[in-house]
Amino acid sequence: MKRLSSIAALFLLVGCNGGKNQTNIELVTNMMDQQSVKSQDWVPEDGDKLQMRQPPEGTVPRGFYVYPYPNDPEASANLKNPHAGDFSPELLAQGQKMYDIYCAVCHGHGAKGDGTVAEKMPLRPPSLLTDKVRNFSDGRIFHIVTRGQGVMGSYSSQIVHPDDRWAVVNYIRSLQKGN
Repeated sequence: MKRLSSIAALFLLVGCNGGKNQTNIELVTNMMDQQSVKSQDWVPEDGDKLQMRQPPEGTVPRGFYVYPYPNDPEASANLKNPHAGDFSPELLAQGQKMYDIYCAVCHGHGAKGDGTVAEKMPLRPPSLLTDKVRNFSDGRIFHIVTRGQGVMGSYSSQIVHPDDRWAVVNYIRSLQKGN
């Protein structure tokens, strides 16, 4: 009898699964099909108005870093490279990885302003090996990567972590030393 009830329980448990290519049997349907708010849903009451819902005022996403320098002179004076003079292979590899992904397309792998898309641009990107750029402070280069300059946009949403941007600054400095 014990063995028969164990086999029956096993069949009962196996029977609750809908199978490999089927959905499970829902015992509590409200858990699977619940009302939720999607930020980009269409709201019929609002007609053709833009539907992107704004987060509550004063909220910030988790891990969000508020960049405190709205203009270049402040950044150049106040931003100090936490990795200044650190040309360790690990940091340079990190900087090179970010540079190759985001910067080399325009500035070129050698930082000469000859990237693959540079010739198609109406205003070519500058070489990062010129005396002008060599004389920029590390903070200014970091600020340019973070906020953009001229026709170059901000890369803070692509190179999210400030440490990665500082690694790019050090990698650019290593390229400048090589030339």
